[in-house]
This record gives sequence, C-alpha cells and structure tokens, in this order.
Amino acid sequence: MTVDDELSRALSELSRTLTPQPDPYGRARARYRRSRQRRLGGLVLALVVSVGSTAFAIASPGRTTQPLPADPTESIAPVLAWSDRLLQSPPRGAVAGDSSYVRQLSEQLLAAQRRGEFSRLTVPVSGVKILFADDVDGRRVALAAFVRSQPDPVTGWPSAAVWLVADEGASAQELASTAAVRGVSDALEPYESLAVDGPESAHVAIAPTGCVFLSSPLPDGDTFRWAPEPTGSYLVRTAKTKRPEWWRVDCGAVTRQLMPGPGSLASKPITDAQLATAMSHVRGSVEQQRARELVYEWAQSEGYRLTALPSVVWGGHVAGLPTDPASESPSAGEPSAEGAQVTVLTAPTVGGGWVGEVSIAPDQPRSDGVLSTGASFTTMTDPTDPSGVLAVSVDDGAAGDEGQQVLLVVTPAAATTVRVLRDGQEVARSAANGSGTVMRVPRPTDGLVLEALDGSGRTIAGGQVAEQGAQRTPETDTWNQE
Repeated sequence: MTVDDELSRALSELSRTLTPQPDPYGRARARYRRSRQRRLGGLVLALVVSVGSTAFAIASPGRTTQPLPADPTESIAPVLAWSDRLLQSPPRGAVAGDSSYVRQLSEQLLAAQRRGEFSRLTVPVSGVKILFADDVDGRRVALAAFVRSQPDPVTGWPSAAVWLVADEGASAQELASTAAVRGVSDALEPYESLAVDGPESAHVAIAPTGCVFLSSPLPDGDTFRWAPEPTGSYLVRTAKTKRPEWWRVDCGAVTRQLMPGPGSLASKPITDAQLATAMSHVRGSVEQQRARELVYEWAQSEGYRLTALPSVVWGGHVAGLPTDPASESPSAGEPSAEGAQVTVLTAPTVGGGWVGEVSIAPDQPRSDGVLSTGASFTTMTDPTDPSGVLAVSVDDGAAGDEGQQVLLVVTPAAATTVRVLRDGQEVARSAANGSGTVMRVPRPTDGLVLEALDGSGRTIAGGQVAEQGAQRTPETDTWNQE
C-alpha cells in the first residue's frame, strides 16, 4: 500500500470516528489532545485541526499547586485535582531513586526550557518535576511535568508533560537534551503513557500515587482475570513482557481507567494461514491481496478490543452507493454513476458481540481526494454465518435524502431477492446477485425486517439492520468524576 493510500485511510478513519463531546471534560480533552505530539518511528501523519519532592526545581520555595484553567466555563475540577495528585507524587522508577540524578535532570530541563530549547513549550515555567525515571529495554526513559507560571492561554491547562528517551545509563544532561524528547503534551493528564520507541516497543504508564495498576490477559467476551501489578502506581512492559491484555487503574474503590493494552492480534503482516481462516466463510468476490491488507490494517487499528483476527464477510463490485457530496454532479442524494469495490469485515469484541467494517473504494477518485471511505457496524449475531443476512447502513443521511437510507445487504448464496418489511408490510425490494445488493429503504431503520428469498420466492433467511457505529467495549475513563 502506498503512502497516499495510508494517509487516505487514516483520514477516513479519523473522520468517521469523531464524535461530539457534550461535557466540559470531553471538550477540554479533545482540545488539548489535538495539539498533542508523539515522535514515533514509521509513518508520521500530520493533521491540522481547528478546533513536593527534592527534585522539584521551582522559582520560589514551597509546594507548587496547579492553578485552575483560564476558561471558567469549562469546569474540570476533578480532572485537575487528579492531575495535581500526579504532579505531587514522588518520582517512580529505579533511576528515580537517585535523588541527586533526579535533581540534576530537573534543573537541566528547567534551564533548557528557559533558554528556549523546547519549541513547543516557550511560555514562562515556574518549575519542573520528574515523575518517572528508569532504564527500560536498553533505553533511559523519564516523564517530566512543566508547571506554567500561568495556565496555557489556548488550552487553559496549568502544566505540560514531556517524555524523554535516551540510551540506557544516559546522564542527566543527555536526557535533558532536545534530541531525547519523544512526546510533548499541552496538559499533564492524570494518566500518562508512552510507547518508548514506537507502537511495537516497550511501554510505560503512570498514575498518581495511591492508585494501583491491574492487568488481565485478553478476555473471552467480558470475562477478565485481573491481577495487581507489582509496581503499584506505574506499569512497565518490555518487548519480552508484552502480551495481549487489558489494563486497569483503581484509585481507592473506584476504577478510573480501563483500556486495552498496546499492540494487536496482528503484530506482523497476515500470513497465508491466517488469510485462509479470515476468508473461510467469505461470500461474493474478494481479491486476496486487498483482503490481506484490510484484515491487517483493521486488526492494527482496533488492537485488543478484538478477541480474534477479523474475518472477511463479503466483497463485490457495486453501484448505487451515495455519491460524493462534494461533487456537483449527479445531484446530492442520487446514486453514484460510478461503481465501487466494497469489502465487509467483522470480528468478535471484548464485552461480547461483533463489530464490523465496510470498506468502499470508488472506481473514480472522489473530488476531495479521499481514496476510500467506509462505515462501521455492531451486531450480536455472527455476520460470518453464510446462511444469514447482514444489512448495514452505508450513509448517514447527510446527502439530502432525509426519507431514505442506503443499505448494503449480504445474503446467502441461494438468495435472488431481498425484501424489507415494516409491521408486516413490504416497503422495499431488490434483486440480489453474488450474495449481495445495495438498496434504499425508508427511515428509520429501527423495526425493519429483511428477508432473503430464493428463486421460488421462499424465505431462506431473515434479519434486521445492524446498529451503526463501533461496538462499545468496556473502556472506562472516569477522572472527571468526584
């Protein structure tokens, strides 16, 4: 796959997964995360979106507490309180036990920042505190918090976080150099983590003192097997200790963070044996190399939210999908004059059920330059069952036809017709070919019943429209709660 293909897919994925954040915490998190930078190996996609310890080097004596955000309309006091608890926590990690080294590193970083060596952190800073320092997989890793003299005027956050990575055993001066910077965030979150040198390398995660990390092997459905981490309020995974797992952070009796660990079930490109399994129940026609790429890319993006590698459900060349809304012709909401290659994938998820992805690659480039688009869906029944019906919405109604919804319907091989019923009355019908069809049905899709008919008119399968959007896994982030 070319770099253009990768960029197109990444942009498409991003645009489909953006959702509004109704709460102040969500808006603030989205705002500062848009300016968050992580320097990792591999392809870099740059997106512009408008939208008390002896190691604490401070300008004046005493405990430094983070001031409130500049914008009083975004009250995120619980988050700031937890962030401040992290700031006030003692340094963690074996190297952090050397108070002289930690003090030197803090002083070196403060001096470098005041000399203007950190291009993304140029505002006045009152102090620097080292929160983590250790040697991990042949690298010396540190997390430093920079406390601003005043909250950031753009994000409103009072302190920034900087991750540093250098060679194992690096001096404080080496670790404080700009060459060692691996991540700069406009805000110090209550939970901070870093892939040390890329997504497949070692990982470090840290939470406030008093919180504890727990881990569980990749669960079967929603059955977790939690065990506390011996390091307590921080966690380290090396290349040798990484595994398919989920992480949890408990602070007292409350779970503040629950998330999949880093990595995926496709740590390497898909093998021939894995591809054969992925396509063992495929319907329609799918080119193998395209299927191989999609299975790998989707497994990578979903990580350990999936409990098995994706399967290919259906593939085919279709017309009648919603036209590119940026195009002047044909009219918005009308079927596309050109066809597209469509591939449907699915996989079981943590928490139960199945999540799916519809990849749509138009024959002709879209006017906005995007090479492929798609849609996601959720269902509680196995979409890979060759005797079943799968119906997925492939537009969001934005094209202007408010009364109609476009469905991609996958059928058993023997089906020749698909009909749609509401309250026992037929509301739409379409011919099926190659185990699939694209059809328009009246909104809303809730309550619609689809039937696949064979050549004699006999109903051979039935189903309902899959839920739009990705499966909600048990991920939790409750730092914004008291």
